[in-house]
Amino acid sequence: MTHKELFSDARWICPKSDADAALFRAEFINDKAQSAEITICGLGYFVLYINGQRVSDDEFAPAYTDYHNRPDMVLSYPLNDVWSHRINVMKYDITKYLHEGENVLGVMVGGGFYHQLLRKGEGNVSYGKIKLCYKIDFEDGKQILSDANTLYKRGFFVNSNLFHGENHDYSRFDRKWNTSEAQKHGWTKPDISVAPLSEYYIQSCPSDKVIETLTPELVKKADTYNVYKVERNITGYPVLRCNEPGEHLWYECAEELDENLDIDNMSVGYNEQRQRFFAITDNSGELYHPYFTWHGFQYFVVSNNCEVAEVRVIHTDIDITSSFECSDETLNWYYKAFINTQLGNTHGCIPSDCPHRERLGYTGDGMLTCDAVMTEFDAEAMYRKWIEDIKDCQDKSTGHVQHTAPFAGGGGGPAGWGGAMIVVPYRFYRHYGDVQALRDVYPNMAKFVEYMESRCEDGLIVREEKDGWCLGDWCTPERIAIPEPFVNTTLYISQLKMLVELCKALEIDTAKYEQMIAEHTEAVIKKYADGDGSFIGCLQGADAFAAECGAGDERTLEKLVEKYTSLQQFDTGIFGTYSLLNVLYSSGNGDLATELLANKNEVSFEHMRKAGASTLWENWNGESSHSHPMFGASTSYLFSHVLGIRQKENSVRYDEIVIEPVFAKCLDFAKGYITTPHGKIKVEWKRNERKIEVEIELCEGINAILLNDGKEALLSAGKNNFTL
Repeated sequence: MTHKELFSDARWICPKSDADAALFRAEFINDKAQSAEITICGLGYFVLYINGQRVSDDEFAPAYTDYHNRPDMVLSYPLNDVWSHRINVMKYDITKYLHEGENVLGVMVGGGFYHQLLRKGEGNVSYGKIKLCYKIDFEDGKQILSDANTLYKRGFFVNSNLFHGENHDYSRFDRKWNTSEAQKHGWTKPDISVAPLSEYYIQSCPSDKVIETLTPELVKKADTYNVYKVERNITGYPVLRCNEPGEHLWYECAEELDENLDIDNMSVGYNEQRQRFFAITDNSGELYHPYFTWHGFQYFVVSNNCEVAEVRVIHTDIDITSSFECSDETLNWYYKAFINTQLGNTHGCIPSDCPHRERLGYTGDGMLTCDAVMTEFDAEAMYRKWIEDIKDCQDKSTGHVQHTAPFAGGGGGPAGWGGAMIVVPYRFYRHYGDVQALRDVYPNMAKFVEYMESRCEDGLIVREEKDGWCLGDWCTPERIAIPEPFVNTTLYISQLKMLVELCKALEIDTAKYEQMIAEHTEAVIKKYADGDGSFIGCLQGADAFAAECGAGDERTLEKLVEKYTSLQQFDTGIFGTYSLLNVLYSSGNGDLATELLANKNEVSFEHMRKAGASTLWENWNGESSHSHPMFGASTSYLFSHVLGIRQKENSVRYDEIVIEPVFAKCLDFAKGYITTPHGKIKVEWKRNERKIEVEIELCEGINAILLNDGKEALLSAGKNNFTL
C-alpha cells in the first residue's frame, strides 16, 4: 500500500533536534465516546498511550524492516546495490481507552535500528531522525491526523540507544504527560517530515512481548553494587524499584562473570558496547527500566540504592511446538540450549546472529537454522516476514543478496549467506506447502542464480563483490583452511538441487539448472578431488560438502566415515558441521552421527554444557558471543533421524511421512514430538533387553509408515505400538 492509502493526509512529524528518543502528545475531542481505531507507526520503535493507559503489550514495534533508502549510508566496503523497502504499520482498536470529551494521545518514540548513530561496526547505516505518523478513525467517519499540532518534548530521555542502553532523568519529569492533567509548558511544535518512500503494510507477523518474568539470585554483595544472575541466558532487561527521589540508579548486563564475580563484557561487545541503564529517580514509586532496547545476559550488576523488582524476558511471541528428551544429557542440553538461543535471537520476526553485539538478521545464520526453527517452533508468520526482508535486500539489477536482512552491514559469502534466497523459501515450502508464496519468490531465486553464475571462473565461485566479503565456512575450531571457492561452489550446487525440486512443483523447466549442476560438479571434481575419493584430504569436513552436493562417490563416504570414526569430535565450522551430520545420517551412518552430536571431547556441545552454558556459543572454544544459534541448526536431526520423523520425497506440509528412527547404540531411549500443519507427531522408543519398543502417536490427515530394516508398517491416527 502507499502512504496515502494507509494514512490519508496524516503528516510525519519529528523533533527539531536529532533526538534519539522523545515524547509526543496530542489532545482531541470525542463527542460521544464512539468506537475508534488508530493506524500508527513510530520509527524506529514506539509505545502508545491513550489517556495515560498503555495501548497494547507489543514491544519494539513495529517489526524492523529495511524501511527506506538511506542517502547518507556510508560503509567500510563498496556498496552499489539498489533494493526495495517496506515499513510495517500497527493498527489498534482504542475504543475502550476513550473518554467522552477531551482525550489525550501520548506516544514515546525511540531510535531502534532506524536512528542508529553509535554502533558503526560497518559504517553509517542510520535512516534519519526518529518520526511519527498516525490516523485515528471514528465510526462516524471523523478522523484525527498527525500534524504540527502534535507537540513533543525530550521528556525523561537523556539518551537512548538499542546497542548501548538508556539514560533517564525523572527528577523534573511530569508523570501525567500523557493525560489531561499534564503540565502544558515545555512542549514544542515538531518539524514536518516528508513521508518515507516505501511500501507500507499493516503488520501481520507477531510482535515482541514480555514473555515471562524471572526472580534473580544474588551472587555478590559489594559496597556500592550487587551482582545478580538469572536461571539462563535471556534477552530482556532488569526492572528496578526505588521510592527515594534524587537517587542515581544503574545496572549493567553481561553473559559472564570474571574470577571476582564481577561481570565480564567481552562476549557481548568487547567492552566497546556496554549494555547499561541509568536513571535519576523521582518520588513516584514507579518502576525504572528501558523502553527501546533489550539486553542479552544472564548476569547483571546493580547499584545498591535500589531493589530489583523483576527481570523481564522479551522476544518475538512465537510458541515452542516441539519437545525432545533422550538418555544422553548432552543431547538434552543441546536441544534446550538451541531453544533458549533462538528465542533470545528472535526480535521483530528476524532470526539474528546474537542478541547484543550485532543483533542482525545474518542470512547465513538464518539460512542454516531455518529448518530447525520451522520444525521446533510455530514460525510460519515469522518466516513469511523474513523472506520478504531477504527479497527486499536483493539488488534489483544483479540479483546480489546482502549478508543481513534487513540490511545493516555485516560480512558473509555468496552461497553460505546469499544462498538464503533459495534455502529459506525451500524450507518454508517443504514445511508449509504454500505454492503461491513459492511462485512469488521464484523470480528472486532465478535472479540470484544469474548473479552466482557471474561470480564464477572455470565453474567455481571465486568472488562476490569487489573489495567486499567472500567467506566460505565460518567458525571452525582451528584456523579456517578449507578453500572458499570449494565451500561456495558445493553449497551452491546443493542449492541448485533445491531449486530444481521447487521448479518441478511450479511446473517450470529445469534443464538449465540441471546443466549448471553438472558443470559445477565437474569443476569441483577437477579442482579439488584427490583421486582416492577424498576432497582436499577431507580438510575440515570437505568430503561432507562434496558428498552432500553429489560430487563424491562411495569412496568419499568411506573416507568421511573413517575420518570421523577415528576423530570422534568436530573439526568443522557452521556449514561443515551441518553438512557432515546430514551426510552421515542420510547414508545410514546414524550411529556415528549421533556419537558426534553427543561426543564428550574438546570440540563438542558437551564442552559448552560442562562450562555451564545455557545457550549456544559463537565459537567452539567460547570466544565471542555466548548466544549464537547457528550451531543449533543440527537440532533438526534429533527429530528427523533420532526420532525418525521425515517427510517423503516431494511431500510438503507433512502430508506423507516416514518414521524411521536411528536406534543409536549410545542411546537407551529417545522421545519427543513436533507440531505440523496437521497437528502433533509423537515418537518414543526405548530399549528393552534385546528388543526396542516403539510408540508412535499421529494426528489425523497424515499418511505415514514405520520403516525398519527395509520393512514397512502402515500407521494410523492415534497410538501405534511396535516391538522391534
